[in-house]
Amino acid sequence: MTMTVGFLSLPTELICRILTLLNPRDINRCAMTCNTFCTVVRNSVGIQYKLELYAQGLISTETGAMHSNGISGKMCSLKKLASLWRSDFQANPIFETVVTAATFPMPFQFVTCGFWWTDPYMTLDTFHIQDCRTDPKLSRAWSTNDLFPQHWPPGFVAFDPLQDLMAVFSEPHCTTVTDAEQDHHIFSVEFRLASSQRPHPNAVCASLECKHTFDAPGYYRTDFAQSPVICGDRVFVFYCTDGADDGADDGADDGADDGADDLMSGIFIQVINWRKGYANSHYLCQMDRYYYPVDEQKIVVIGHKGLIYLYTLQGLDGAPQRRITYHLPKSCYDSSLMGTVIHVHPSFHGKAARSELMPSYVPSLESQIMFLEFLSFAGDAILVIDMAIFSDMALHSDTPVNVPWSDWGPQHVYYFPHDRNSRISVFGSKMAYALPQDRVPDPGQRLEGPSTESYFYVHIWDFNKRVIARSQSIKDPDSPDFFICKPARMTDSGEIFSNHAYTATVCRTPFPMPRYSRMFLELDRLTLTWVRVHRLNIATV
Repeated sequence: MTMTVGFLSLPTELICRILTLLNPRDINRCAMTCNTFCTVVRNSVGIQYKLELYAQGLISTETGAMHSNGISGKMCSLKKLASLWRSDFQANPIFETVVTAATFPMPFQFVTCGFWWTDPYMTLDTFHIQDCRTDPKLSRAWSTNDLFPQHWPPGFVAFDPLQDLMAVFSEPHCTTVTDAEQDHHIFSVEFRLASSQRPHPNAVCASLECKHTFDAPGYYRTDFAQSPVICGDRVFVFYCTDGADDGADDGADDGADDGADDLMSGIFIQVINWRKGYANSHYLCQMDRYYYPVDEQKIVVIGHKGLIYLYTLQGLDGAPQRRITYHLPKSCYDSSLMGTVIHVHPSFHGKAARSELMPSYVPSLESQIMFLEFLSFAGDAILVIDMAIFSDMALHSDTPVNVPWSDWGPQHVYYFPHDRNSRISVFGSKMAYALPQDRVPDPGQRLEGPSTESYFYVHIWDFNKRVIARSQSIKDPDSPDFFICKPARMTDSGEIFSNHAYTATVCRTPFPMPRYSRMFLELDRLTLTWVRVHRLNIATV
């Protein structure tokens, strides 16, 4: 007698085995069909790891078997990385050095791929690149006079360790416009090998003049809005132009409009293709707080009035188009707000000239977070935003879309009380947080920042939903002993509410908190900098 057994009646282990043979997209589709599949997918550590690899772009939708070529190695690498930053971990120094500089504090500090560097613009007379790895062979230092051509007023320097690229910018200069239909030179840029200062061999031209077309005759001043950003083959330069008179003032005030006098034209963007040697200038938006290239096609703008804009470039060389406007809660932008600081994941786009510097695990946009730090008289706060809202999946319409807070905030944002003296750094879905206590804060607790006379402890918070699922699974022998938390109660007004879980670990090694200290989180290391007697100390753990 033959007995028919339904698929859902099979043992859970067998259902799990069958699902692992599917590609990631079909696994997700199965999980949405019924509670049985959803439970199996959620509780299977192997499937969760496979979905994580897919989310990071390490396997394609066509990949079938769990143990097909290359996936086993990636799976082992992922499990190894998942074991990092365990609860109660200790800091083991792997590199320490001291850098002498003439000017302090140094607000323009960066760390990527194990390299620390500064920007000399208005702060230093020396440009430093410090290799903070165990074999620091690529450290360099140049004086401003050696770095910039003699006929250039010193400007910004952008550096990409992966591409061994240094983009050196002259300071923008003032321009007298008599013909508004002509392009006018506003600043120059050179593309060099960071390791030798020679012209970069992958750049068609060693230098480039960036030009701008003004709307009307007059006298204009051009300024950088923030540091230029290298993102793969492109360099993004955000700048503004102010219309002003030429200094000739007869002292009379006749009430007439002088045309170009005191005209603020907004923010423009130079999109430079450094490999092919050309640049295009486009109008971007009105003056706002911060501009962040997500990749070579997308730009996020943090607005003054509680708005976050997502722009996309139209084609390879087209103008930016506003696609989505996300509304932030009103309580984040009340009259007590003094400023906003953004913390984002570093860029790993472009062809790597130094492949050994590429992290073994680069989170995709769907597995990254962005932090907005709100500094307010009423009390500081941070919003942790899921970068999935800026992915291609979010672009459903060619026309601009407005998304109110209630439609996206509770699903994609975490809210935490904050103290501005606490240092923050972001890598992927993780946040490094410097706090004066060696235990995980209680939900909704108002955090106190470390004082300059005390010590701080490094907390690692991870907002990756798959990491949380693995940590909650009792079937995962490799699951790190993370402490799973929830933000709980939000603002007193009740306007913000999210109750999503995140994992938290604490480094039990205390670090001193001198003035001007900074912290930079990377995949498997943490770099700390602090100043004592005009000497910058750098330590990597």
